[in-house]
Amino acid sequence: MSTSVMRGMYPLGSATPSLYRTQPALGGNPAPTGTLFVLGEDGGYAAVAAPANRLLLGRNSNAVHVTVGSGDGKVSREQAVLRCETGAGWRLSNVGRLPIRIPDAPELLHDHEVTLPAGYTPLYITGSRRHVVELLVSRPQPAPVAVGPETDTRETALRLSDREKLVLVALYQNHLLRLDAPEPLSWPDTSDALNLVSGQRGWTARKAENVVDALRQRLTRQGCHGLTVDSAASGAIKTNLLELLARTATLIPPDLRLLGADRPRADRRTP
Repeated sequence: MSTSVMRGMYPLGSATPSLYRTQPALGGNPAPTGTLFVLGEDGGYAAVAAPANRLLLGRNSNAVHVTVGSGDGKVSREQAVLRCETGAGWRLSNVGRLPIRIPDAPELLHDHEVTLPAGYTPLYITGSRRHVVELLVSRPQPAPVAVGPETDTRETALRLSDREKLVLVALYQNHLLRLDAPEPLSWPDTSDALNLVSGQRGWTARKAENVVDALRQRLTRQGCHGLTVDSAASGAIKTNLLELLARTATLIPPDLRLLGADRPRADRRTP
């Protein structure tokens, strides 16, 4: 058994599902309460809550536990440290040059640190492109529920084409960034964001809107409500679609990686 596993530290492969959707098991068993999961673009690590445990995040893949910003020279080789402190839980320290944005909190600047809450927390680091790191501090797991023929089917992510997914991520990027009172982008700003994505050219506001319109019609035929002018006010349709996508975990923060080098753009809508 490796030294890291003996210390309660477990590597997570690149195929590990988003921490937003599921809490991985450790060795086939539920993780102990307080276990920290960290997941980047190329995999990550899990560490049980023990005072000696420490995880390093940064660009230098050969010297860190979780790679962040591979190939992005603006991200520090060692960007952040996560360590477990007795009685204080997991602490996140910014040891790099770039600020780290955490939802519902001030930006974490160099040499600043913060205690992580239980549950899911995405980190956003913007260098030459935007990077998303998922954190999850495990809570007590409920007892498994017996499933029988009469049990309702659990809601799952909606099926989207790659094109639909890309447009939705651009449209709702402020929500995925966990900004305060996030609003969907206007169609012109959505097309601008799409045209900044590598390999994507020729997007217009109308093309982006047409993709979402076709999706709304398809979802309506499948039984979803509030997505057309026949079932909702026109000003509520974008919000209703977002609520559906969020409720089904169809859009999650790591999806921002689809936008690559894109930056958040101000909505040009006029009052």
